Amino acid sequence: MHAFLEPYYSGSHKYFADGFAKAFPEQVRLFTLQGRHWKWRMHGSAVTFADMIEKSGEKFDTVIAASLTDTALLKSLVLPKMPETRFVTYFHENQLAYPWSEDDKEPSKTDMHYAFINFTSALVSDLALFNSEFNKESFFAALEGFLRSFPDNRLTNKIDAVYKKSKVLYPGVNMIPKVESENSKTLKILWNHRWEYDKDPDAFFETMFRLKEAGISFQLVVLGEEKSTTPEIFKIANKKLKDEIISFGYAENYEEYKKLVAGCDILPVTSKHEFFGISVLEAASAGVLPILPKRLSYPEIFPPEKFGKLFYEEGQLFDFIRSFVERPDFTLRKKISERASLFDWGYFRLNAEKLLFAES
Repeated sequence: MHAFLEPYYSGSHKYFADGFAKAFPEQVRLFTLQGRHWKWRMHGSAVTFADMIEKSGEKFDTVIAASLTDTALLKSLVLPKMPETRFVTYFHENQLAYPWSEDDKEPSKTDMHYAFINFTSALVSDLALFNSEFNKESFFAALEGFLRSFPDNRLTNKIDAVYKKSKVLYPGVNMIPKVESENSKTLKILWNHRWEYDKDPDAFFETMFRLKEAGISFQLVVLGEEKSTTPEIFKIANKKLKDEIISFGYAENYEEYKKLVAGCDILPVTSKHEFFGISVLEAASAGVLPILPKRLSYPEIFPPEKFGKLFYEEGQLFDFIRSFVERPDFTLRKKISERASLFDWGYFRLNAEKLLFAES
């Protein structure tokens, strides 16, 4: 039996944890904490999880902790009672490469201990898993410089050992069936990301404003959940684009979400941060064409040698969409859907079995 620990059970973290447990219903026991107070989760969740594991009365072959857990602290509490247990850290993100929010009360670089917890978690793990090659390589690209910023005993001699036990395990993605498009000549544009700063909604909606000002006809589907931290641009866009918006906010249920996504034509992506891209792959599975920047995880997920037509140069999103409206090209729809299918939960299960459970 194996344990999967998710200290931030919300959004994409919940999506992955639920999918993981569903992929291995007889092998994985899920332990979760509410998706809030991420900094406190990095400090305190390990102690809480150790108590939860002890109270469960079960002995686990493997304990897999999501990356907002202090795996070093967790291991120190659990290992004495389960000495044969393997410990794995699964990195949804890494704090060395995560963009800092301007709304964060603590200025950037003042709380380096969160990145250090990521490092020590990987250091003590028997296996460190990342959700993409981009996530893994961005972590190690920043790690040496980060460690050298400390006054002495900088631990850079540990980097190679951590790298050797680091692998990539892509998350599974729920596939959305394609639907027969309506005979509408109006382009349907999709936003289905989190309503947060790191997805750069300002750049997205500024592009939409420019399209409207240029007299380009389009419809807009804006999916997601409004929170207290939602950027102001969403309220502005809801007013300025009221004639274009056909859906705005959280879908009533998952079936409605799939229907709205599948009915769109393109998904322009402006994210400042993306370690994987679940929402993009969901849309792609339905044949929605992602319009992508040449950075982050996107060239890894959609190799430019096959999908070069989908990438735009920095600062050229408006021109890209305008050209697409003038000369629409949906020839890649089938290929993009086939590419997305390589990330479904069936493939995840096969890869996870090889990396995690082959010896169990």
